[in-house]
This record gives sequence, C-alpha cells and structure tokens, in this order.
Amino acid sequence: VQDGSFAFDYLIEELNVAESRLRVLKSQEEYVNALRLGPNGGGVAAIVDELPYVELFLSNTKCVFKIVGQEFTKSGWGFAFQRDSPLAVDLSTAILQLSENGDLQKIHDKWLLRNGCSAQVSEVDANRLSLKSFWGLFLICGIACFLALTAFFCRVFLQYRRYIPEGEEHEIEEPEPARSRGTFRTPSFKDLIDFVDKKEAEIKEMLKRKSIDNKQEASQSSNGPPNSP
Repeated sequence: VQDGSFAFDYLIEELNVAESRLRVLKSQEEYVNALRLGPNGGGVAAIVDELPYVELFLSNTKCVFKIVGQEFTKSGWGFAFQRDSPLAVDLSTAILQLSENGDLQKIHDKWLLRNGCSAQVSEVDANRLSLKSFWGLFLICGIACFLALTAFFCRVFLQYRRYIPEGEEHEIEEPEPARSRGTFRTPSFKDLIDFVDKKEAEIKEMLKRKSIDNKQEASQSSNGPPNSP
C-alpha cells in the first residue's frame, strides 16, 4: 500500500484485512523491488493502490506488471472549492468539454500506456467463466427435459388409449365412407386435448371406472344368457 493512501484504512476497516499483512511503500522503486522479491523473499505479493497511480506505475515499468482481478472503488473523487467560488463552475465546464470532445481520453492515452497493458489483462480475463463454459451443462439439461417430455407424452397417450371407449375405437377403425379422412380425425384430436387438460385424479378415476365396467361386462358374457325351461 502506498504511504499516505486511503487504501490502507480502507483495507483494514472495510475489507477486514489484518494490518500485519500490509506493508507501506513510499515510491515506485520500492514497488518494483517488493514485487520482484515476492512474499517469500521479503517483498509483497501484490500492490493495492488508487487506479491513477497504478496506471502511472504500469506506464513507467513498460507493463512488466499487470492488473489482476476486478477493480473496487469508492464513491468517487472531485475538486473541493470554497462555497460560491467562481472556479468551481469554470473547472467543471472545462472538464466537461474535455470529456465530450475526446481530449481527456487523448491525454490519458498519451501519458498512460493503458492500451499496451490491456493485452496482458485480457489473458487473465480469458480464464474467467463465460456462457460457453457451461454448454455441456445446458446440453445435459436439454436432453433431460426432452426425455422427460417424451415420457410424459407417451404416458398420456397410453392412458388415452385405455380411456377410449370400444365404440369410439370401432368408429375410428371403420369410418363411414361418406365422411372424409380429416373429418373423423378432428374430434379424436380434440378429445385428446381435452383428456390432457384433465387432472391426474380425474384420469385415474375414469380409468378405474372403465376397468370395473370391463370386468362386469366380461363377467356377464362368461355367464351367458339364461337357459329357458
């Protein structure tokens, strides 16, 4: 952490970093030496500083080092003037004009090698997870949903086949010649849609009633007609 920077108190009070893990550095030369030595050699593992100072440091070191991780910032920075000072309006207007016509970005690019260091930062971004990283998970979920829907429709169709009365089955198998093929299919499809809209309890009750009726009919047919005296 730079000597005199607000980052020292910010890391301790806001991020709960132990003070024993922080080391105060006073110049960019100390930055370079500490980073090259590393934590095992008496240096540091990383530098936490304000973004303008970090960009200036990267520019002076020809992008030997790079920014890693996401930037965390406070609410912002600004210039402080006395109340009703005419300089506040003039300075705000000048900064706004520089920002709108692009001169502010040109000054930034001239003195800071941000573009040259962005290629190194992109190497870190390339290792981050993206939507393409989960294509296998999406494929598995899609296959599972397809199989579940297929099993559901097969189950509904089998239940519908059991639900169709025998008279309707004969009508579907032997349609009247006067009716067209599409005419007798339409009611059957509508019946299927109505059947799908029914609740599971209603379907089970209908199948149960049909099963009981079929058993009664089978029992009556097995007994045969009564013999006359």
